[in-house]
Amino acid sequence: MHQDVEGNPWFKQKLKEDEINHGVKGVHASIPFQCESCWMVNLEGRLPDPKLDEMYLMLIRRANLDAMGGRAVTTTAAHASATKRVIRNCSIFRKTPTIPARGPMPMKDVVGMSTAVDMLFNSISAKPRLKGEHHIQFESMRRVRSTFTKSWESSAQGIQEGSAFASGFGKATLTTCPTQQEWFGQFLRGAEIRMGYATKANRSLTTPTVVRLLEIIRREAEEETPLIAREYYKVGAAVATAVCASLRGPEVFQLDLAGMISHINMGKGGIMPDRPLKTGTDLSTAPHVMVVLLGNFKGETGVHHHMVSLASTTMSGIPVRWWLEKLLDVRRDEGCHHGPAFGRADGSVSSLHEYDSILHHFLAMIQQDDPELIAASDDVRANYSFFRTFRKTAEGRARAANLDSSIQNAMNRWRTIENAKGGRPRFNMVEHYSHARDLMTVTWRYSYVQ
Repeated sequence: MHQDVEGNPWFKQKLKEDEINHGVKGVHASIPFQCESCWMVNLEGRLPDPKLDEMYLMLIRRANLDAMGGRAVTTTAAHASATKRVIRNCSIFRKTPTIPARGPMPMKDVVGMSTAVDMLFNSISAKPRLKGEHHIQFESMRRVRSTFTKSWESSAQGIQEGSAFASGFGKATLTTCPTQQEWFGQFLRGAEIRMGYATKANRSLTTPTVVRLLEIIRREAEEETPLIAREYYKVGAAVATAVCASLRGPEVFQLDLAGMISHINMGKGGIMPDRPLKTGTDLSTAPHVMVVLLGNFKGETGVHHHMVSLASTTMSGIPVRWWLEKLLDVRRDEGCHHGPAFGRADGSVSSLHEYDSILHHFLAMIQQDDPELIAASDDVRANYSFFRTFRKTAEGRARAANLDSSIQNAMNRWRTIENAKGGRPRFNMVEHYSHARDLMTVTWRYSYVQ
């Protein structure tokens, strides 16, 4: 339902409901329309039983209505009006209209109605991923189509459809797969318009909030037992790393412990330049700390080893080196010298859920003590997570600091993907210390403004 800020239905709500729940006059002139009974014969080879097939008929009708809603009502009406005009004009001089017959339709499913019915049933029966929602999102519903398409491609009929046209990087394959038909595309557009989206993306935090968060974590860790303190220090190091290296949640947990131990002292005795943010300033000798990551990254294939040099301390006072050194001390106390840097005492990697629980605990403390940093009405559990919060925080701070877009793109490796021009992006298999130091103009400056 469309609502205003006070929760009142939008003034076009009734009109919208009428559009998605009623057919469109003349739509059979632009889409291959068939009624529920005809579709039952096509799909099951029998007429429907009103008592036993009520759900089945309802889903077929919903698919028909969504296919009608894939185009604007005005577009459909204009096409129907143009068709009538052709028929009237042809009748004047006794000409047969050049309009293909609307039937009889094939006695089988050639447009993907069966898959559409499966998708619609899944949309009302599957468990939603978002808290507080009663139905799944449109993108989740689409997975049923992907399952059918892959099944088709690997079937006896699908493997015979090997003809393809290729030009450059593009390739078009000839197929009779029903879910590739025009009607199915109209159904998808109509379903997407009807369902809409209920997004709950992670929000970013302000830099003062991040600084305060790290201060509270450090203070609380110093007052706790060693077992709890170690977990608090890990979360603090994860926050500092995620913000300053602009990492998504899963990437944070790919920090390599052995690589960190080998490179932790490099850059420790650096000399701070007078104007570090000035273009052309040599940053190769600035105080820095190396972050070593090992794993699969978004947009890459295979396991890659990455090294990123970050400022030892940021402009806002985030002591990145202190947190990373503390992380290594904690892992050393746990008897771990290799494997994930953010891991448990048994050597296994920690989970996003575990760190989010601790994060939410400290954010709630900030919310209670200082509503200016986190509003009292803000739902910290729903709006903040390691998954995207700190990546968004870093991006927002970089924009506020007027960093050139090329620096932001290079830090997040977007430019590498763009330069691939649709092909597979190529990254260095191993980024050595010397290479990471050469990139300090980008990575150090980006982390320093945080």
